[in-house]
Amino acid sequence: MTGHAVDFTSSLFLGLHHGSDSLPSWGSLTTGVPAVLGTTTSAHRIAETVAAAQGAQAGVVGRSAMHALMDVMGMFPQRRDVVAIDASAYPIARWAALRAAANGAVLRSYPHHRPDSIAAEPGRRLFVLTDGWCPGCNRPAPLPQLQRLAAETGGALIVDDSLAYGVLGNRMEGDPFGDGAGTSAWFGLDPAGIVWVASLAKAYGAPLAMTTGDRTPIGRLAVEGGHRVHSSPPSAADLAAATMALRDPAGNRARRSRLRANVLRLRDHLAELDLAVNGLPFPVVSIRVPAPTATRWWTHLRSHGIHAVLQPSRCRGGLMLTVLVRTDHSYGDLDRLTAALRGLAGRRGAA
Repeated sequence: MTGHAVDFTSSLFLGLHHGSDSLPSWGSLTTGVPAVLGTTTSAHRIAETVAAAQGAQAGVVGRSAMHALMDVMGMFPQRRDVVAIDASAYPIARWAALRAAANGAVLRSYPHHRPDSIAAEPGRRLFVLTDGWCPGCNRPAPLPQLQRLAAETGGALIVDDSLAYGVLGNRMEGDPFGDGAGTSAWFGLDPAGIVWVASLAKAYGAPLAMTTGDRTPIGRLAVEGGHRVHSSPPSAADLAAATMALRDPAGNRARRSRLRANVLRLRDHLAELDLAVNGLPFPVVSIRVPAPTATRWWTHLRSHGIHAVLQPSRCRGGLMLTVLVRTDHSYGDLDRLTAALRGLAGRRGAA
């Protein structure tokens, strides 16, 4: 192994780490009461900040994306409603869909990113459940079409945007990544009729989740959501980290700009090596090679202090060699990865 280890396995995309010495102190780590009985001022402010950035009417803070999705799917789809879930959705979404089925909703699966295959069923509301961004094909879900299909039945589009939140957002200024508000903002959608869920644990480094949407359903979640009744709210440390991350929009714009530069630099280098890079520019950079090659390359990189990910593709099958690019990666880190891959591709004889 040569030099220091370079980690391409962390999804802290903006390079925010929140060491204990960077956060304000707190008198109690947890309130010790269910979230429904008491929401702190900081939790209210976080919810207002995230919802306002999206143009949504309201927001509520939760423990995690899994907690939030379970509450959404346990409350809104009712008996005989239809829940259509993307066939390649992340497991958390699939588990949440089962919560709706327990209430009598009818589950339907539709082919990945194929809204044309979703058939409305007369007299039944449609709730469409999808990830905002797919790491398998590195593309966004077709949210405009999905929103329209759900709205026509009086249902809702439910988006788990945990991967893209903090990275993608409104592109009005020509920035291909945007302001970090998420994939619905990246498409320029009116948030009406969208129930949006995302963890702040990736880009913002704060292990809690947000749910935003129209005022009435979010208000119901705040007082009736199952996990808010049966579990404590996010800890004071979680809330402090989220507050610190969200209060620096100018700094986050600069971090996204650096992140974008890192992603494009690496993609350009891989293209020069004739390596097939998956999908659109995003911090999840995947190389499409046969599974045995991906495994062999992953092992070689690790033996040289470069930590990557062997990622199974839910939508395409097989394995991909994936690196997660962050703002705090240096050009030297990226160039070291490129040099190692150049040697591997050269010995393979073809990329």
